[in-house]
Amino acid sequence: MRNIFKGISGIKVLAHESLKKHTSFRIGGKAKYFVKIYHHKALLEVMRVIKKNSLKYLIIGAGTNILFRDQGFDGAVLKLMGEFRKVKNCKNRFFCGAGVLIRDFIINATKSGYGGVEFLAGIPGSIGGAVKGNAGAFGHSISEVVKRVMIIDSKFVNRIIPRNKLIFEYRSCNIPEKAVITAVEINLKKSPKKMIERKIKQYLRIRWEKQPKGFSAGSFFKNPLPWSAGQLIEECGLKGTRIGGATVSRKHANFIINSDNAKAQDVIKLMNVIKKRVKKIKGIDLEPEVRII
Repeated sequence: MRNIFKGISGIKVLAHESLKKHTSFRIGGKAKYFVKIYHHKALLEVMRVIKKNSLKYLIIGAGTNILFRDQGFDGAVLKLMGEFRKVKNCKNRFFCGAGVLIRDFIINATKSGYGGVEFLAGIPGSIGGAVKGNAGAFGHSISEVVKRVMIIDSKFVNRIIPRNKLIFEYRSCNIPEKAVITAVEINLKKSPKKMIERKIKQYLRIRWEKQPKGFSAGSFFKNPLPWSAGQLIEECGLKGTRIGGATVSRKHANFIINSDNAKAQDVIKLMNVIKKRVKKIKGIDLEPEVRII
């Protein structure tokens, strides 16, 4: 297969790459191109090649909250590395590349003595993905600390979106679908390290007590507020329900676990069984939080 990205420096291209290796679900077919991008100029060049060749593309962070179909992705899957995984801070202002893992950002902020994101502890994924999906827990969300978001828009123009132009809702924000988040400015508050560390431990303990182990994409359905998706699924008697290698967790019903080399189709069939049962018994439509690609 011809490498359409040949000649671009600052990238690594993998052809027909298995997406199982790049997602927390460990499910999915192959990507036509899997492109690791290490700096901003390379990202712009890759985007221009994609447009020139009318190629589908998708940006992934840590590969959480996503399910690739068994047929794979007939386009380019882009992963931001290198400079996109760096954090710079000036007092309470933290400039994070979109590829920075949430875990690494929390460690960085804690070492600097700044708090305000302890509630994100234990959430897998990257800062860019967290902003796009307005990640949160324990009554808080990342929208509370975001001040600016840097993007490349669909016309390959670098833009800065200030907080007053960002509209955050439950597990979403108004950043255009075709835009690529490149960096995020987060403002935190000075706080004693011991206090920050204590809060992180408390949140992690609660999270690990409730959440199951195993390969998953995290909470599968959005909570249809004021209800809990997990509670609705449990009350419908669906814990432990299995299709192929996909199982509804017995520990937390809003987790679908890849328990035995599940196929994407197993997960999708199980998702539909859950939706149909909850709708029939509770009269509530569940909406997936996990993106199905």
